[in-house]
Amino acid sequence: MLLLGLAIAVVAVVHLCAWVFVCDDAFISFRYATNLAEHGSLVFNVVEPPERVEGYTNFLWVLVLGLGAWLGAAPERLAPWLTQPATLVGLWLVCELVRRLRGVAWSPTTLLPALLLAAAPEFMVWGHGGLETSLAAALGLGAMVAAAGRQWRVAGVVTALAGLTRIDALVPVGLFVATWLIVHGRKDWPGWRTLLQAGALAAGPLLAHMLWRRAYYGYWWPNTWFIKAAGVELRGTWGVAYVEAWARAVGAWVLVALAPWVRGRHAVVLVPLVGAVAYAWAVGGDFMAYGRFLVLATALLAGAVGWLLVDAGAWVRRRGLTRVPVAELLAVLLAGLLGWQTRARWAEDRAKPTGWLAGRWEGVTAMDRFARERVHVGRWMREHLPEGTWLTVGAAGALPYASGLNVVDVYGLVDPWPRRVSELRASPKGRPGHQMYAPLAEIRVRDPDLYCHVGHVGPTRPAATSAIGRGLGRGYAWACVEPGALEDPREPGGVLDLGFYCCLRPVGRTVGPFADEVQR
Repeated sequence: MLLLGLAIAVVAVVHLCAWVFVCDDAFISFRYATNLAEHGSLVFNVVEPPERVEGYTNFLWVLVLGLGAWLGAAPERLAPWLTQPATLVGLWLVCELVRRLRGVAWSPTTLLPALLLAAAPEFMVWGHGGLETSLAAALGLGAMVAAAGRQWRVAGVVTALAGLTRIDALVPVGLFVATWLIVHGRKDWPGWRTLLQAGALAAGPLLAHMLWRRAYYGYWWPNTWFIKAAGVELRGTWGVAYVEAWARAVGAWVLVALAPWVRGRHAVVLVPLVGAVAYAWAVGGDFMAYGRFLVLATALLAGAVGWLLVDAGAWVRRRGLTRVPVAELLAVLLAGLLGWQTRARWAEDRAKPTGWLAGRWEGVTAMDRFARERVHVGRWMREHLPEGTWLTVGAAGALPYASGLNVVDVYGLVDPWPRRVSELRASPKGRPGHQMYAPLAEIRVRDPDLYCHVGHVGPTRPAATSAIGRGLGRGYAWACVEPGALEDPREPGGVLDLGFYCCLRPVGRTVGPFADEVQR
């Protein structure tokens, strides 16, 4: 069994290394963490008077990265060292969860869920990306493992940590605990006192955080929740497509084939699985490929399939139909099919450094390329533009982080303008998280020096006359950053060269090297 476990770990590490990237969204948390370490404030823009906006939903993750930044570890370097181990720990936790639910000792069959997950991009991809996704999933699984082992107080503490890392982790954890009590409570009731203590340990830190949020930011819920609440309008479009794409990719059809062996005891895994999927649909899904909202659901699916394969194999043996290890062989076959499919998906992803997979999803290669380009431009801006320069952006991650400049976020994730607009309507055609768009009057509140959200990126400069058709009216000229070529081993030719990154500048205003007489 040890050799099998080591083999699965090696496969998982190789799979992890195939998806190295950092996405633009991760840099939002990086910026909050850096400002916490350098300025002692959990803010996105360091200005006077303070502009406090909670543009993140991963409080614990930001604190951990902030501590690392204070100790000298840059967030973009520290994050992978946290997420990769979290992914590998998640493989062990899902096996331990099913083992405890089955009430058996460790054996090769207890490793089947990890074998399946190691071949699934929907779990392994998020060992990179710089997001809190894998850590939140590991903590959620840890809370379930503790509850399945009757360690209720530990379960309460880990549940709080999971919720502070990513609040939606509470959905499957809560459903797991409730279902466990229904299925096992009659014979193994922990007692009200124990449950109340566990509940207090889970809810106490979350309540304290909410009270702190109200005192620090002035609101009960983060700004991101206000923005993304509009995702409910996308349930019938993005939400449905998101769940369908995930189900196809992870082979959820296997559950249908194994349905004859489903029993009440399996509800402990299946109910939180369904709850996690329903939540992803309810918020309108996401535009990133590989189901980041469903990482915990992917782990639970692997656990359910592994468990049902063992039960199906036992059913076959009891009837004397065969002595062949059915469960193990089927799991290897399923993992092989996932691996074969993964190889093709990886090749398709690598062939799309720009654009969208299947016309809808942003792949790893595109996310990574986008972030690297913005980091390159941002570093140029940090070096050449005055500290007091204000930018407008549509992607509030890598460019603001690398430039260190203050920004107006037209999508409102890290900006106070959504709280000021009383009748803001979400676009039913926008991408999830990008349905709100700042009115021009709100964009101009800060009198930005460079309007980059209506900019241009390409190998050539835009025509001077094209500045008029960008929605700002007359009185603007192009200010084009030419950051130059950069050695980058991730590029096919070893060089990253995006050409020009152009923003609009008010005519008559000098911004660093950009002036009416100088258009460079």
